[in-house]
Amino acid sequence: MFVAAEDYDGVGLRLDERLIKRPAATFFMTAAENAPAAQIKRGDLLVVDRAEPPAAGRTAVVAIDGELKVSRLPSPGQLWGVVLWIVRAP
Repeated sequence: MFVAAEDYDGVGLRLDERLIKRPAATFFMTAAENAPAAQIKRGDLLVVDRAEPPAAGRTAVVAIDGELKVSRLPSPGQLWGVVLWIVRAP
């Protein structure tokens, strides 16, 4: 079931409250390239939490040869943060 935005009239609709669990550890990143294995498209907005525990199969940002890349876990790179949300324009 969907809830219309007008149901929030007077309350306000705050995406940060819905998308961010740990503000001090959360970063917004824009994908600079496609990452098909992780279903990421260039231009996607990624909500990345550096305190989220890694788990196999999760999408993550990893450091490989000094560059941040998006990958599925496990990954050959060093974990930078776990992608919690992908925001994509229609």
